[in-house]
Amino acid sequence: MSVAALVDTDRWPLDSAELHRELSDTFSKENIAILPGFIYESAIPALIAECDELAKVAFHTTVNADLEVVAYDQFPSDSVIRSLYEWDPLMEFVAKILGEEKLFRYADPFGALNLAVMAEGDQLGWHFDMTDFVVSLALQPSQAGGEFENAQKLRTSTDENYDDVQSVLSGNADDRVRVEPMHAGTLMIFNGRTSLHKVTPVEGSTLRIVALLAYDTKSGTDSSDELKLSRYGRLPQ
Repeated sequence: MSVAALVDTDRWPLDSAELHRELSDTFSKENIAILPGFIYESAIPALIAECDELAKVAFHTTVNADLEVVAYDQFPSDSVIRSLYEWDPLMEFVAKILGEEKLFRYADPFGALNLAVMAEGDQLGWHFDMTDFVVSLALQPSQAGGEFENAQKLRTSTDENYDDVQSVLSGNADDRVRVEPMHAGTLMIFNGRTSLHKVTPVEGSTLRIVALLAYDTKSGTDSSDELKLSRYGRLPQ
């Protein structure tokens, strides 16, 4: 399956300046841009079949989380998901939404592209990201649970806003938390550096599967050895 056959460019024309402005405005206001149906529904079964094979080599990480992770170097060269990540029109589209002249793929041989696989009982605790944006592609929602909860714009670069953060952590600020959609084929661009977020425990036998596509505004971005060991259980050879 070709990458061009995956993306619904009629619904989401990647070269549309009007769409770029609309999504960029949404991202600026809400710290998130959600593109449902970015991947054709008809293409999802083939992607899930690929994920089922990849999940067999996943590493179980428990650092502020409980989930299985497939690293970039574990995606075969003919992987459709890998081809989508390496597809220049997608990276250029994301750059337009972020208002960046150019983006680069991560140099991290493990973290450039990940598959996050969550089984029953798996979860991801409240946290902020270390990066200004994350690009994710929802491939399969869990039977129940596995909800992406997001407390938008809870802090800034100059104000950690500890009181409101503590209110969310203690469960006393439900009005600040919203649940983002987890529909197969949805592309999401999210600023997790200033928005506190988590994934609730997965319920049922259906795996929750999300691909994480890592881009940066500068070239050569890599992860520390400490992070690689905690997330993937190994270092590059």
